Amino acid sequence: MPLRAVTFDFWNTIAVEPVAGSMQDARRAAVLAACEANGVEMDTARLDDRVGEVIRSRERSWTEGVHVSPTEGAQQLVDALDLEPGDGEAVVEAFLGAGRGVELGLAPGIGPTLERLRADGFALAIVCDAGFTGGAILRDFLASQGLLDHFSGWAFSDEVGAYKPAPEIFEAALTALDTSPADAVHIGDLRRTDVAGASAIGMRSIRYRGLADDTSPGPDADFVVDSHKDLPGLIARL
Repeated sequence: MPLRAVTFDFWNTIAVEPVAGSMQDARRAAVLAACEANGVEMDTARLDDRVGEVIRSRERSWTEGVHVSPTEGAQQLVDALDLEPGDGEAVVEAFLGAGRGVELGLAPGIGPTLERLRADGFALAIVCDAGFTGGAILRDFLASQGLLDHFSGWAFSDEVGAYKPAPEIFEAALTALDTSPADAVHIGDLRRTDVAGASAIGMRSIRYRGLADDTSPGPDADFVVDSHKDLPGLIARL
């Protein structure tokens, strides 16, 4: 049966941090500025330790498949810093909004590829483990790059309440496209989340390694590509 829909991972498939750790640095700087604005003295070494602790905790939860929302992560930081409620609200806002100040890079060729796939009649969606930078911010980034209108649906983990490879996050994107798994292919960079999750619900899978090559053990995708420019022809043949 010919494909009708294509879903894309976001991180390391559509976009990438320009420098590793830039998001963490932005969160630290935003929290520090919020503390200073509210007259809260903050030891920078203690702040670095607490921010790193919250991020490591989220990474463990992601690996275990236990969803932690951006707001829950920000509240964990507030609790770890032992802040008063008013100061804590300012820190939560700063922590959650820090991603807006980081200029992300785009995967080479992603714009023309999305345009071609849409022109070929495919419905497009995003399936993304959002981390602490929520779907609202990532949609704004896509809009700023002229890419958002290519997508007819999306499933960001902070809005769905589940991480890949859970079926719920893939199903949310497919529901938005009114498409069944058998009619769709997912493109992402990670075997454990993108490949395993898509395959488990009956989608075909393509692993994109143009920005990062996942060499972890386990089953690979149906196809592996190094460039987005190869996708339209490959998907047309499916």
